[in-house]
Amino acid sequence: MSKSDRDRDGSQSDWSLYVEDGVLIAEFPEGMPSERSEYEKVNERFETLAARPNVHAHLSWLKMDSALNADVFEKAQEAAVIGLEYDITKWVMVSDGIKHMALESQVGDVAGLETNTANTFEEGMDWARN
Repeated sequence: MSKSDRDRDGSQSDWSLYVEDGVLIAEFPEGMPSERSEYEKVNERFETLAARPNVHAHLSWLKMDSALNADVFEKAQEAAVIGLEYDITKWVMVSDGIKHMALESQVGDVAGLETNTANTFEEGMDWARN
């Protein structure tokens, strides 16, 4: 199996979920739709990738500048609980703004999940791999 599995989501928007070095990576771009249906697609893809035996951590890369709405926090918490069912016990939020701290406070409330924040993708991956 290759080091990077960039099997993309195929959705109409630019978000993507893929696995690299045992880390399930979710990239959320500027302009990410905020509809509940879009986050349901994200969580379906998340669950498919989380089921892979080599996945042990999750990285959410928040590239958008806009504020996060309540649905984002709700769906992130749902994904955290689902991830625990697949033995994902580490989750890092990457953003150059304050968004990652708000998201970490929601996801960090999930028992059994170790969370962290990072300002860069590389910093987040270093933490997630260990």
